[in-house]
Amino acid sequence: MSQESAVNPLCPIYEYIITSTKDGRLPDGFEIPWLKDMWAPGAHDGVLLKHMIPIELTPEPERDLKILEVLKLMASENNADHMEEVFAVMEELDKKDSIVRLYDPIVRMIASHQKELNLHTLLQFGDFLISKGTSLLAVKLGLSVIAPFHAPFVEDVAVEFGVYDEFTYYAARILTYDYWPNGNAELFNLARNVKGWGRIHAVEWLQPETQEIRDWLLFEGADNTVIPQYSANICLQKAEAKKRLDGSLTAKEYAAIGNLIRESLVQGPCRGITDGEQLLSKYMMKAQDFPIDPELIRMILEAADEYDLNENVIEAAKRLVDA
Repeated sequence: MSQESAVNPLCPIYEYIITSTKDGRLPDGFEIPWLKDMWAPGAHDGVLLKHMIPIELTPEPERDLKILEVLKLMASENNADHMEEVFAVMEELDKKDSIVRLYDPIVRMIASHQKELNLHTLLQFGDFLISKGTSLLAVKLGLSVIAPFHAPFVEDVAVEFGVYDEFTYYAARILTYDYWPNGNAELFNLARNVKGWGRIHAVEWLQPETQEIRDWLLFEGADNTVIPQYSANICLQKAEAKKRLDGSLTAKEYAAIGNLIRESLVQGPCRGITDGEQLLSKYMMKAQDFPIDPELIRMILEAADEYDLNENVIEAAKRLVDA
């Protein structure tokens, strides 16, 4: 979690983002001056989500009880009097598990204890945190708290915060709930307007509902400023690469599939291809119809044992390399 620097907060984070957003995106290199540190926006949360095992926290009585007590304080009529206590507990939990990994437990506790909580007051408190918060913990806690509520402003603020890579994950989670009929379309817009960790998170949660989305995932979905490999395999699956290889595809599609295969096979933090044996075999079967990259063919050959490629595919690949 990024810590506040020596620079005093200039205004609420929400206001700083809103006043800097133009045409649905933030300027390149956008930073919040009092939150600058060694982590790029969204990087700390991204690393935790991609590399911590388990990614999703299982129910833990002691932790969940603390979350429930915090929610009760936030939902109380005199919640302003408990602000310090709320943040003291949440800072403790954040240090242990990180607020991004507490998103699901918070939402789960709200859903399972509705009768014990004044939901209207809780929603108001969450709204206060996102609109007035000057720290990442405050805003992320607020976004987590308002997430399960079907209130019109929730979808709006998800879009407004989602343009900043630090909050795109929370926006994606909110926009994928069924009660937002335009949520996936909004998430698609966000995915195209962020380039760093925000795009990685958006791609992971984006549903390939339309051909436009599937095409974008194929050609641009893994084009991020972090590591394309984080999204390459996801894009292969959501862009329906196997289905495309079974049909009449264009040279541009074939090249794009090859690029995603390459990114998925290089050594890196999340190497691998889902249903790799089928996808790689289909890709090789089409190789005679399109220009091929010998280096990519060599990479596929090196992965032959890992993906249990049959001898016919291997021999065809060798002939292409030798040609």
